[in-house]
Amino acid sequence: MQRLQLSPLDDTTVLAIQDRKQDNNRNEVGGSLGGPILRDKLFFFGSVSPRFIRRTNNYLFSNGTEPGSIPQDQTATQMFGKATYSARRVQANASVLWTPVRSTGTISAYDGTGPNFISSSLAGNSANIPRGFNQDQTNASGTVDITLSGHSSLSIRGGMFDDNYYDTGVSTTTSVLWNAPSIGVPGVPAELQLPKGAQNTPRTQITNQDETKTSFFQVDYNHAFSALGSHLIKGGVGVRHTSNIVDSTYPGGYVLLDWGLSFVNNSGQTGTGTYGYYEVNDRGTRGTVDANMPSLYVQDTWIVGNRLTLNLGVRTEKEIIPSFRTDIKDEAFEFGFGKKIAPRLGATYDVLGDGRLKAFGSWGRYYDWVKYELARGSFGGDTWLVHYRSLDTLDVNSLNLSNMPGRDLWGGARDRRVPNFDTIDPDLKPMFQDSTNVGLEYQWTPTTAFGVNYVHNKLTRAIEDVGSLDATGNEVYFAANPGEGIAQTMFVTGLTAPFNTPKPLRQYDALEFSINRRFSKNWFGSANLTISRLYGNYSGLANSDEIQTPTTGVSSATAQQQAGSIARPGTAAGRAWDLDELEWDSHGNLDTRGRLATDRPVVAKFYGSYLLPFGTQIGGFVYAGSGTPMSTVVNTLNTIPVLVEGRGDMGRTPFLSRTDLLVSHDLKVSGTQRVRFELNVINLFNQKTATHIFNSLNKGAGLARADSGMDLSNVDLAKGDDYRALIQASPSGANAFDPRYGKADLWQPGTQGQFSIKYIF
Repeated sequence: MQRLQLSPLDDTTVLAIQDRKQDNNRNEVGGSLGGPILRDKLFFFGSVSPRFIRRTNNYLFSNGTEPGSIPQDQTATQMFGKATYSARRVQANASVLWTPVRSTGTISAYDGTGPNFISSSLAGNSANIPRGFNQDQTNASGTVDITLSGHSSLSIRGGMFDDNYYDTGVSTTTSVLWNAPSIGVPGVPAELQLPKGAQNTPRTQITNQDETKTSFFQVDYNHAFSALGSHLIKGGVGVRHTSNIVDSTYPGGYVLLDWGLSFVNNSGQTGTGTYGYYEVNDRGTRGTVDANMPSLYVQDTWIVGNRLTLNLGVRTEKEIIPSFRTDIKDEAFEFGFGKKIAPRLGATYDVLGDGRLKAFGSWGRYYDWVKYELARGSFGGDTWLVHYRSLDTLDVNSLNLSNMPGRDLWGGARDRRVPNFDTIDPDLKPMFQDSTNVGLEYQWTPTTAFGVNYVHNKLTRAIEDVGSLDATGNEVYFAANPGEGIAQTMFVTGLTAPFNTPKPLRQYDALEFSINRRFSKNWFGSANLTISRLYGNYSGLANSDEIQTPTTGVSSATAQQQAGSIARPGTAAGRAWDLDELEWDSHGNLDTRGRLATDRPVVAKFYGSYLLPFGTQIGGFVYAGSGTPMSTVVNTLNTIPVLVEGRGDMGRTPFLSRTDLLVSHDLKVSGTQRVRFELNVINLFNQKTATHIFNSLNKGAGLARADSGMDLSNVDLAKGDDYRALIQASPSGANAFDPRYGKADLWQPGTQGQFSIKYIF
């Protein structure tokens, strides 16, 4: 595996390291059984398929001096059961899918200066050997369809999804991490002279419970009649209930040691201790919430004459966003039925009258649900208090929330998660996107069809936490529609005059050409070419503007899973409107619009399969697409990455392509019994193309660096700034520039293969 590494020894040398591949054994067994319970009436089907993952990562701990390993055992089971009932006027089915995961052992990431090197010690990683997690997921659903008459029917549906995650075997020792190297700091003994990234134990947030339950009940009525053509009216009412119970925190908080450095707060005040300063973070998520979401809709499929079919409908729902602090407020806010009216229009026309050439078009408005991550982050679920203290002791491994010696450098605890029930826009509106789709489909032969399709999706309203700093420098956020209501004007933190908040824009335009051939004469295939543009200033809920690749040493926390994500998951609480610094480039241009980070202008895909005369089937999938745009960011003292040159100034990542192969062969045993052999190879040609370029010009990507941040407090953003000079003026001076800038730091995974044997009877 390739790795871009900034040396923790000197914080300057850039290393391109190829770690040696580690064993990762995956084995899966399983079977299924089905048949009648009552002949022609009641049927059953059941299957079970456990997957066993056994891997061991070998390391050279303490940056190459201590050999050792961390094993990981995982068992992921899928159990499925379904019953189906069929009668003259009643059709019913019920199913349950249970997918428990049991995992022991947590693999640490390589971060040292050589292949398979890791900067932390073998003893420091011992806590990862028993550390694991359990995750139980249950998905149950059922449907009853009743034919009332020749013109009407009733459908009743219900279901439940339960996802419960909790950690196991986690050490309760408080994590202490070297946020700056202590090598060479006067008075520090040899045993504490360690590089940046060293730690006594990995920082681990213990999740005792994070359980989400979603259940729904829906009733639909269908009625057919004739009036100026034929109509099929469909209407329904339903309700969805969602709850979340969470208890997740760091044991004793977690400690960051900034050896030999001075602390600078948002007011420009500095302070340090004998050996530098440290911070203790009290961070966690706790609480219980639930809410109902009733909905209703009506739609009409209207066939006019012999060629034209119209689809007309409207849907609405009532949405409640819960509060994690019901002692303050019962609910955060809600959207009534009148605020979420979603019309949908569609038409299909048989151009030639023989069904071979069809023209179609549709338009619809789609409202997004507010994610519970917003309720966690803004309405009392997430708590984050930071204590900044002078480092005057060498007993650093004893530091925790109960033991914080030294002078207070902030003036109390810095509250980075202030619940903002009083700062919700009273006229807050739901997030929506309009979608238009038009195209043609032509049936050239009985087996081959061509298509051309144009898609226009435009998001013009979002819900985000818009931020400012209070009088003491704490970050304060309020839920609003950027550019509307109370967020029409942006809060300013420096010399910039108040300005109109840029409205969100995420616009996708695409033209797709496709050809599909159904299976005939032993082969089938499909191919499509998409030419598109993804443009705007808002990356969306899954925030591609906030990428934390492995070289940063951190990841974005993701609920209900042990590992983090390189992209910030969908939260409606991203960085896009946190402070005024984010809205300007360095040339005084407001609203940094351009091609968004996941834009790929040209993408081609092909999938096909051929059955050889002796029964072996060979299939392939080919993907080829343009690179994605990269944009320079500079980290400020407020730990905000600013797009100093707008979007796309670094060009694009390399052209991306991949070829997958599937080979299968059935061997007849007797009667209907046979054995199937399958070989599935992903990325057949081992194309490890770069998919991301490190784009932070100064240090501070990942873990914040006060010594390297650009200070914009005395800058009029509307007049522009010299960001290179501002970086140079930081305490680290020329060393504030990150030497990884412009180098690849994320690659397409190499070749992966899976061989399987199935017995079918």
